[in-house]
Amino acid sequence: MNARWAYYLILPSIFLVLWYAVSEAEIYPSYIIPPLGMVVRSFVELISTGTLFQHIFWSVVRVIAGFALASLIGIPLGIGMGWSNSLMRLVEPLTNIIRQIPPIAWVPFAMIWFKAGVVESSAFIVFIGAFFPILLNTITGVKGVPILFIESAYTLGASSRQILTKVVLPASMPNILSGLRIGIGIGWMSLVAAEMMGQDYGLGSFIIVSSTVLRMDRVVVGMITIGLLGFLMDRLFKEIESSLLSWRGH
Repeated sequence: MNARWAYYLILPSIFLVLWYAVSEAEIYPSYIIPPLGMVVRSFVELISTGTLFQHIFWSVVRVIAGFALASLIGIPLGIGMGWSNSLMRLVEPLTNIIRQIPPIAWVPFAMIWFKAGVVESSAFIVFIGAFFPILLNTITGVKGVPILFIESAYTLGASSRQILTKVVLPASMPNILSGLRIGIGIGWMSLVAAEMMGQDYGLGSFIIVSSTVLRMDRVVVGMITIGLLGFLMDRLFKEIESSLLSWRGH
């Protein structure tokens, strides 16, 4: 385990050394490449005052709200579309059009529809970003269930409902979990972009406000925090995926 983590830290360590060397050489002004020491001091200051945690809290609340809604709608709809050709023909044309629109393009409507909502407008952007990966992966999973499994279940006297819950859903679970993992990543990126356009709190808002006063050290703090949180979310879903799909290794 220690050797593996040491391997993972090679490139970040090289990057930090280069960053420190370039910033200390003062080749560029601090507003172009903030010194590593300045960024560390800002990190400590923002943590000690609780400011960073406040922005993290609102970003996490929004991404959880939007992602939960995307999952609650995307998974059942994806199962239905994968199972029913009629529903697929009805819904697919509209979803194919809407999913081509970047989530950030919905920001003006979100601001109008939800007015001054602290959570709702950004959560809606997360929903748009996360929904389609979840939906499409669920459809792919259901469509990819071997027909032999379904025919065998029918032969044994299983009802359509039993086949759906006992055969199709478990067999499509790897795709569904992959969709959730992709969805949370896209939702997180969409959230940060949305927060840059009209929220008082959140990591995206924090970055924009900091950049307007040329506090690029704080901008870097926000960027690093976003990267770390995104990494932790991805690792969490990877562990959940491995745990739920452990039966495939037996």
